[in-house]
Amino acid sequence: MPEEGDASDPGLPDMLPEGMPEKVSQAANLFPENRIDILVNSAGLVNKTGFEDVTQKEFDDIMNVNVRGSYFMAQAVSKFMIAHKIKGHILNVASSSSLRPAWTAYQLSKWAVRGMTLGLADLLLPYGIIVNAIAPGPVATPMLGKNEGDLIYNAGTPNKRYAMPSEIAELAVFMVSDMGNLIVGDTFFITGGSGNISLHK
Repeated sequence: MPEEGDASDPGLPDMLPEGMPEKVSQAANLFPENRIDILVNSAGLVNKTGFEDVTQKEFDDIMNVNVRGSYFMAQAVSKFMIAHKIKGHILNVASSSSLRPAWTAYQLSKWAVRGMTLGLADLLLPYGIIVNAIAPGPVATPMLGKNEGDLIYNAGTPNKRYAMPSEIAELAVFMVSDMGNLIVGDTFFITGGSGNISLHK
């Protein structure tokens, strides 16, 4: 397995936490007053194999994106906010999978995101940084094989359809607005019943 920064793995250096503060500063320069007051940790990978077939690489890839990436992005952005005395919001994207018994890397990663949300909320609230999560159920995105114009019927969920990305986005906008300022460390589930009515859907 390559060491951190090993050039034999060209995808790895971009994920290293050492380069994140510079990227955050570059991003801040794109906005008026060089401010970043909202971070949404939304990058994610889903497992493609069952427990009996999962490889170490697939497991590590999912954990690196879903947990490690979110953790160090939150670290870099919160340090920027604290240094510049910016009160803001960090919103993690969890999943209804964080309610289920976890036997896939994806489910495990979303349990970790939900726990991380509670921990960062406790740690960062004294600085005026509010941390929460949203937890979608199945959403009509390419990750689940859905493209624009496809039917959103889903027989496997209690409400019989996929959520639309716009529905998730509307909740996210609420959570990172001033209307969400008194919501701290919570995970808002937007699942159409998937995960909380039935743990197996």
